[in-house]
Amino acid sequence: MTQVFYFSSTGNSFYAAKRIAEEIEAELTYIPNYDGGAVEADRVVIVTPEYALGLPVPTVDFMRRLKTSASVYIVMTYGGAVMGADRAAYDAAKDAGLDIKAVFTLKMVENFTVFFSVPQWYVKKTMKKAPSRLDAIIEKIRAGAEFEPKKKKGGRSDSEKMRDGWRQMGGKLWVTDDCVKCGKCVSLCPVKNIELSEGRIVFKNNCIACLGCYHRCPEKAIRFAKFKKKFRYFCPLVSENEMDG
Repeated sequence: MTQVFYFSSTGNSFYAAKRIAEEIEAELTYIPNYDGGAVEADRVVIVTPEYALGLPVPTVDFMRRLKTSASVYIVMTYGGAVMGADRAAYDAAKDAGLDIKAVFTLKMVENFTVFFSVPQWYVKKTMKKAPSRLDAIIEKIRAGAEFEPKKKKGGRSDSEKMRDGWRQMGGKLWVTDDCVKCGKCVSLCPVKNIELSEGRIVFKNNCIACLGCYHRCPEKAIRFAKFKKKFRYFCPLVSENEMDG
C-alpha cells in the first residue's frame, strides 16, 4: 500500500501530490489532518514545499511522529533556489528514523512574496513546464529510484530559532478595512493561528509562515507589516475548492 501525504498552502504541493496519487493509485492525505503513523504503508511519498532552504514545521513534525518501516520518498516543490534544501530534507528524514530513498525537487512558483511580485509571464512559463517535470519524478518513484542528495551549502535544518522567527511573522500580519470577516483565513490556517474574536481578525503567536491566509483572502485584505504588494498566488493547475475538498 502506498500513501501520499502533502502539506500545501497555495496549491503547488497539492497539485504535485494529487498527480502522484492518481498516477500510482495511492491514498492522498493532508498532513495537518493526519495523526497516524502510516504503519500500514509499504511506501510513503511526502510532498512538501521548501521553506527558507528547509522544510515547513508541519512536515518536520509529521516525519518525526511517523512509525512506519515503509520506503519513503520526498518531493519538494520550490520557487527560488534549491541549493542544499534537498539534502537537508534527506537528513531530516534520516534523523526521524525513516527509510528515506530519495528526495526529488520540482520547480514551481514562489509564494513567499510579501516583498515582491512574480510576473505573470513567469507564472505561465513555470506552470507550462511543471507537468512534464512531475511526470519524470513519478516515473522515478514507480521505478523505485534510490539516491542520496549531494551535500551542498545552503541547506537548513529545523531549529527553534527559525520556528520563533516564523511565529513572529504572525505579529506582522494585519487586515485592512477591506476585510469582510468571512472567516476564510481562520478556517484555512493549518495551525489555528487566526481567530475571529469580537468582530476582529486576530493573528496569534504560532504562525508557520505558510502565507495561505495572505494569498487566499478573497478581498486581498491581509497585509504584512508596511508592505502593500497586491500580488497573490494560487497554483493555476488546481482549484481552491478541489484542495479544500
